[in-house]
Amino acid sequence: MNHINKKFLVSLLTSSDEKLLKLSYNTIINQKNHNLDYTVIIVVNSLNPKYYNSVVQEFNNIDVEIIQTISNGKPGMGHNSLFSVFKNKLQYDYLIPIDGDDFLYPYAFHQLTKIINSHNPDICVLQGNDLLSWYNDSTTSSDIFLNNCFYLIKQDEYPHNKWTYNQSTIQINPFNKGAKFITPVRNILCSRKILQQNITNFYCPNSFVIDDYLFFLHFINLHYNSNLNCTIINSNHIYLYNDISIHSAHHNNSTKNDYKYIYDYKHLFTNLTDEDKLTTHWKLLNLPFNYIDPPYPIDFDKYKIHNNAIQITDYKKYLLSNNTQYCINFANDLVFQVYHIFKTNIDIWLSTNNIDKAHKLCQKLIKNNIHDKEIFMFICICGIFLKDDNIVKKYINQSKPFCYQQTSLKPFL
Repeated sequence: MNHINKKFLVSLLTSSDEKLLKLSYNTIINQKNHNLDYTVIIVVNSLNPKYYNSVVQEFNNIDVEIIQTISNGKPGMGHNSLFSVFKNKLQYDYLIPIDGDDFLYPYAFHQLTKIINSHNPDICVLQGNDLLSWYNDSTTSSDIFLNNCFYLIKQDEYPHNKWTYNQSTIQINPFNKGAKFITPVRNILCSRKILQQNITNFYCPNSFVIDDYLFFLHFINLHYNSNLNCTIINSNHIYLYNDISIHSAHHNNSTKNDYKYIYDYKHLFTNLTDEDKLTTHWKLLNLPFNYIDPPYPIDFDKYKIHNNAIQITDYKKYLLSNNTQYCINFANDLVFQVYHIFKTNIDIWLSTNNIDKAHKLCQKLIKNNIHDKEIFMFICICGIFLKDDNIVKKYINQSKPFCYQQTSLKPFL
């Protein structure tokens, strides 16, 4: 397929934090080395009646369409609304859905162009994604340390289907009673053909966290039972999940009832347990996977397989490779900007009497081993509002000299 003749609708879905949305938007419009004909649209899906106007004001000097869709406060309803928007915008051939607090790597469209040109997919999903992580959420020595004690958890460049080495956590049948599971893919590209499949809900509208598992089930079903061309690709250099967002669904909600919500869709997918398809243990390795080479020439190949896991054998050289170095620079720039959004939000919350939100974020940042005198001042001010002198006494010395400017803190100096 010649993608030059196709038009792409990039949807940015947002429910809160217009400044973080702006940062996400900027990663889209600054894509490198591609010639996709795309348009960005912002879809506001929020229970906050004032948020739409906040977004409009934030983008008042930018020529971008902003629309509002009905929300039930859960991510699935917002994700479903994107397909309604796509359906109504007949001039576009493909939908690229992005969550408005996540980011695209600079070569994301460059990478997507490769799979579009080579396989012409109707549905393309990513095998996982890189993520920005809090300090205490980093679990492996290969995670990359960033500014302000954040981490980049980056997928390596080993050219293989990573599910081969992760089968025990991936190949779980969600329709087995008591099953606990995660969504192993992320929807990144859909053609208009998906709208012809008589699907009512692409995402689970009731789920608090794993609403996208329903889309994964549709993906599997459409691969086996339709003429749509479905494929999975590695997510390297495409999508960067913002796990340091305080609005992240899995940080603020529980999956406790989500498994039941997904189980309730079992009647739609009974044919997926046929022996030649997934069976009881779900042979996900049978699904079509295509590996996409990184944007820069490959200059690192020091890997080994140990205990059924991929290991980097020369970490220093890995960090210096071109395909890693630009990701580090990009992530460092992002966390610098996100951190300043955090500080701006704390300041706003203190001035608008949202003390609990300000206090919670201050605690989160301090727990992240951030030693910023201004953050210590903010948490001392929270202590004043919360009438908790212990908070002020604990951090007052670390807040100097900023605390000298605060009349309420002078009695503690």
